[in-house]
Amino acid sequence: MSDTSKPTTPVAEQEPKRILVVEDEPDIRRILQLFLTEKGFQVKVADHPARALEILEQGPVDLILSDVRMPGMSGLDLLRHLKERDPDIQLVLMTAYSSVKDAVEAIRMGAADYVEKPIDFRRLERVMATVFEKHSLKQQTRILQQQLQGCTVFEGMVARSQRMLELFAFIERLARYPTTALITGESGTGKELVARALHRLSPLGDRPFVVCNCTALAPTLLESELFGYVKGSFTGAERDRKGLFEAAHGGTIFLDEIGDLPLGVQVKLLRVLENREIKRVGSPEPIHIDIRVIAATNRNLSQMVAAGTFRDDLYYRLNVGAIHLPPLRERAEDVEPLAAHFIEVFNSKLTKQVTGVDPAVAELFLRLTWPGNVRELANVIERAMVVAKGPQIVLDDLPAQLLSAPAPEPRAEVVSPVGETPAAPAPYDLSLESAEREQIRRALEVASGRRIEAARLLGLSRRTLYRKMEKYGLG
Repeated sequence: MSDTSKPTTPVAEQEPKRILVVEDEPDIRRILQLFLTEKGFQVKVADHPARALEILEQGPVDLILSDVRMPGMSGLDLLRHLKERDPDIQLVLMTAYSSVKDAVEAIRMGAADYVEKPIDFRRLERVMATVFEKHSLKQQTRILQQQLQGCTVFEGMVARSQRMLELFAFIERLARYPTTALITGESGTGKELVARALHRLSPLGDRPFVVCNCTALAPTLLESELFGYVKGSFTGAERDRKGLFEAAHGGTIFLDEIGDLPLGVQVKLLRVLENREIKRVGSPEPIHIDIRVIAATNRNLSQMVAAGTFRDDLYYRLNVGAIHLPPLRERAEDVEPLAAHFIEVFNSKLTKQVTGVDPAVAELFLRLTWPGNVRELANVIERAMVVAKGPQIVLDDLPAQLLSAPAPEPRAEVVSPVGETPAAPAPYDLSLESAEREQIRRALEVASGRRIEAARLLGLSRRTLYRKMEKYGLG
């Protein structure tokens, strides 16, 4: 039974893979679109490379299927252009003029593979499955190496968990595209840090980055703050004034807490995204602006759309590049490196020499649910360092309310058979194979032993998972 009937879904994406077909022959383009859609992919099509580049302005895709010979720009030219902007892009070339020379040149330039026309769809399916699997394994290997090194500092964010390391990789890739982005997550998870990372890592990194907190202004002032106004447009408008959109021209505007944007302003924001034009309050003349919009919210916008309090067309327009930041309670592996990072930061700020936290404090930190997330952890560390008298943060240095956290559930003790001496703990194995074995074991545990689900969580094909399980004795 083939294991390529459906695309595998890595942990980081949770949605069908996105395929862009670039083909100037309408019949072939339509057949490919129907075939790939039936296989569960999200498919976009372009009839020439210039149109493909326009589509890619809207956001990254997971794989490009491109004809080699097209008018204006060849598939090799398209590959060369795309690799300069996004080295991680996966492209499979299609050609009716197959030759070893073309194939070698395409692979040398970074093509993932090469298929001949007329297309054998079973071969195409195998090629795509192999491309996705290789890319997933490459990403998993990179993450395992980062985990073995301890923790990763990425654009001011610190993490050790696989979930966050995958997120860092996605942020780095999304930043290369000038698409809109929507960052969701609870308060204190670091949404503005992500927005700043998207800006700094983008081609617009040296241009303006303007922040607007949609909850900080009264609804009556928000429109004039965003769009500006002309003299005499309302009482107190004594001169023309630029708004934040104009101030961000050529760069990025970050709209924090966009879920609190009034419906009237939502309509005008949608026009900005669609037409790249604004009108100052009191002026009939449109002003062209060239900006990237990044929005963030701690609210559930899909529920707000259903309730009629947030426009569905604006939601879908913003949600092109979607990033969800998990709460700290769901990534306990990150608590220790974050605490160490904040101690280092506040040692410098407070001129202290705190070396770390007492083991009892470390254990307590892992029990807490951190409703304020990373921001709350930072505040707790800073407050504790202010009152700390010794080289370590101890329980007495913490706020009293933290000490009432529930005790952890006791672990079941492993009792050795009568007459046998308990085995000594094995030394740490820091090899990549050991880390990979542990990841597979965790995935099987989360999936309650369901191998298909475990394969989906790991971003592997079932066949590859079975082979690795046999290799590591996890059958």
